[in-house]
Amino acid sequence: MIQAVYILVADSGLCVLDRKYGEADMDPNLISGFLTALIQFGRELSDGNRVHVIDFGAFDICLSLKENVIVAATVDKVDDGNAAMAILSDVNNAFLDDYGNMLMTWDGNLEPFEKFYSILDEITKHGHASETKIVVPILKGKVSPMSVRLGQMSQEVYEVAQMCKGRLTVRDIADQLGKHEKDVQKSIHTLEDMKILVWEEPS
Repeated sequence: MIQAVYILVADSGLCVLDRKYGEADMDPNLISGFLTALIQFGRELSDGNRVHVIDFGAFDICLSLKENVIVAATVDKVDDGNAAMAILSDVNNAFLDDYGNMLMTWDGNLEPFEKFYSILDEITKHGHASETKIVVPILKGKVSPMSVRLGQMSQEVYEVAQMCKGRLTVRDIADQLGKHEKDVQKSIHTLEDMKILVWEEPS
């Protein structure tokens, strides 16, 4: 299950909301300090609405960064990682819809964020959403081989794009292409940045 969710303001590294669902007990301040340092070290994480997975021993840390908001979660390794990532992206979008404007002039008061707990519980199904929901990458529209010749994407990204038709998971795509799963995930991140790929339940 999703053991815990943390919502942080990227600029300050302040954790404005945290919700524990499982048994894993991690200090929100420790998590926020770790992620803030990570983002300062690798600014490539701030490019668009990106989701990342970090191996953290017994758990994975999944995180979504959009605008100035980081949504992070500790997730069991047996969970569906793609589903967890899609869920965090949904949480981030919902949080920005509710508080995006307020954050621009935020005075540090945490009380207004408490209303978001119920929305967080609903989206994550109290931490159980990633246990059952399976999502797959789906390409919006088509990509042309010409895009490779024009240098708009690499051959590797093009090959992965051709497989994103709403039926295959990242692992399935990796297996069929004979590639490492991490390499396929990297190509998928590129397609996300190009805003031509979405995550949905299999068709």
